[in-house]
Amino acid sequence: MNDKNMQGKGAGAGVMAALLTCSMLILMGGAAVTPGLPGIESHFADQAELTSFVITLPHLAVALVGFLMGAVSDRFGKVRTLIASLLVFIITGTGSYFLDDIYLILVLRFLLGFGLAGIVCTVTSLIGSYYSGNQRVRMLGLQSAAMGVGVLILEVLGGSLADMSWNSPFLVYLIAVPFLVLVLLFLREPAQEERVAVDDGDRRSDMRLIWTSYMAIFIGMIVIFVVPTKMPSYMENMLGVSATMMGLYLGLHGIGNAVFSCFHRRFSEMFGSMQLVSISFVLLAFSLALPFAVAETVPVCLVTLIVSGFAVGLMVPSVVNSIVEASTPSNRGKMMGIYAMFLNLGQFAISLVSIPVFSAAGESYPTMFMMFAIVAAIMAAIMFGISRMKSGTACA
Repeated sequence: MNDKNMQGKGAGAGVMAALLTCSMLILMGGAAVTPGLPGIESHFADQAELTSFVITLPHLAVALVGFLMGAVSDRFGKVRTLIASLLVFIITGTGSYFLDDIYLILVLRFLLGFGLAGIVCTVTSLIGSYYSGNQRVRMLGLQSAAMGVGVLILEVLGGSLADMSWNSPFLVYLIAVPFLVLVLLFLREPAQEERVAVDDGDRRSDMRLIWTSYMAIFIGMIVIFVVPTKMPSYMENMLGVSATMMGLYLGLHGIGNAVFSCFHRRFSEMFGSMQLVSISFVLLAFSLALPFAVAETVPVCLVTLIVSGFAVGLMVPSVVNSIVEASTPSNRGKMMGIYAMFLNLGQFAISLVSIPVFSAAGESYPTMFMMFAIVAAIMAAIMFGISRMKSGTACA
């Protein structure tokens, strides 16, 4: 395995800048226009039932083609796939600005997911190839921080553009143009690493950890994304918050993510990856319970946004590090492609799951948030139990 050699090549500031800026698109790339959703719904009032798919269709596309894009990156090269994916992301993302047909917009939104899938699986795979050991853990923490900063920038820009016109938020995807330039200037295809030979027992053990990580990120995204997808409607309709302020408030979610991500390396020295995932679910349970248990006010909602951001900052790098460590260089693209599938399938599923949950909650947003808090608490217990079993197995 030539990770150390790759690490030496990938230690430059330009390479780091290219990888981290592209990482900014991972978490909210498909949902960057969320602050503008009320305006889109008003413009297409006679087809309002279709407008929610503007947010969720990109994530469905990633769920469908994530493995394929990962396999493509393993076969044709991760940097080449990243360049093509960024081009698709920019063209299909901004293309909706010029359309006034909801069906054509949804087609472009679905195609946007192809670009997003390529970005998710290649960027993290390249980090796994360029860095190893503690430097890899550090980079994965910085990547999650960049994702949080991306939430802040994309949501604030999206909210500001939403106040201009219903279609202006789609221009936010132009932000990827300078990222593409960085990739073209600084990233080079890693040399083909030799496949690491492992016996069947090690491979089964690795795959158990990988599938546990997939389960955690899938459920985690469902619970996490109830905040950026449902909080805007709650705060705008029930608490009278403007679209611009909503974009700024949602950015706090990203700030919380970025802050905790920067400390991920220190946390990982004290706790195992699954323990950190368990803690992240505890934070989610606490944050989502606040509007129900404390008060329906803007300050309480802001605490929910910030603390749920903390949870993302712990969960994402912990899950990714588990997958990178459990995979081999030759199949890392595929494993990260499947990760992209579960990551985005969870984000897509919230639009389906939240409808019956909202109805069961009596159409009360705080009650709905509390129901998701219970799910997060259950997952915290499950992941803690798994971490204990893993520790017991290691000691044995």
